[in-house]
Amino acid sequence: MMFDSIKLVAEKIKSENIFSWINSDSDKVKGIIISPDTDGFISGLFLNQVFKWKVVGFYDGKSLVVVKNVNFTKNKEKYAFIDVEILRPYIKSAGHHILVWDQNDIPNLITSINNVCLQPNIWRGMDVKNRFATKYPFGTFHLLISIIYFLDPKNRALDFDPKSAIVPSIYIDGVFKNLFNYPENCLDWLKYMTDNDPNHPFEKLLNHPSSPKDIMMLMKQFFNTLNNIWTTQQKRRKGKIQPLDRNISSLHGNLKLNQNVAMDLQQYLEYLSKQYNWKFDLSLWPIITNDLELFTFKKQILSGTKSNYLKAISKNPVSLAITSKARDGLEFTEDVNNVF
Repeated sequence: MMFDSIKLVAEKIKSENIFSWINSDSDKVKGIIISPDTDGFISGLFLNQVFKWKVVGFYDGKSLVVVKNVNFTKNKEKYAFIDVEILRPYIKSAGHHILVWDQNDIPNLITSINNVCLQPNIWRGMDVKNRFATKYPFGTFHLLISIIYFLDPKNRALDFDPKSAIVPSIYIDGVFKNLFNYPENCLDWLKYMTDNDPNHPFEKLLNHPSSPKDIMMLMKQFFNTLNNIWTTQQKRRKGKIQPLDRNISSLHGNLKLNQNVAMDLQQYLEYLSKQYNWKFDLSLWPIITNDLELFTFKKQILSGTKSNYLKAISKNPVSLAITSKARDGLEFTEDVNNVF
């Protein structure tokens, strides 16, 4: 499905009941599974505020960790994956990776998720062959606030202070780099997302009157905070749990998030919540405190070529992303243990 704007997506959600899990059927979503990084964390906090959805799991393409008592294998259709596209038509998800090599020849595996996956690159016909340079330059959080704004513009979760929220918002997925390296593409996508509505929260964030030096100082403060909070991770892994499977430990025979990692994550979530004027509720993050179940997959990373893309599609991957045409530009995950 193609859409000319996020505003139009929201109108279709309301009038035709597509992607109903983010609107009329939100009460049927029993929890969310997020990427274990800053985009996933902020998106999870935001959806806590909007729908009171619990964060019950993490997925990183190699491992899926889920709260044990949700019995994921029998109840997988009740949960939504955030910041990753799950290539199964019965699984709700939201992401922003490039999934298509050629817009004129889209695999059935990709079209099968059109009715359940929130995916801006698909909505604008972005592919590797023709439009890779103009792919979506923002994060899942920015996509979610844009959709929710046009569905419910007065939602209190959108009412955050741009001055405190700007830095974590542009830190997501290196958005601050995209803003200055690819301004034309960012401005084009900003219009697509906000319809130039001055009250849109993303417009407010990017229109906040700060000088470049102010932004640099705020970024420095953010990095210092990140460094102080994430004591368990190396420099390039701060603000994320990576690799996921190595941060799960056995305690009295039960799997749990490593205690020190759990403490770091809780501190980070509390800090992020304050930046957006949200309330952090630990009870909505059972992934931090509860017993867990670990599922493993076969993840492959190949060069971003058409032949490798077709090879990946033939494996019926559960998730896939084309990040570049470079040596390690194609990632895909095989469901070798039939989790899905």
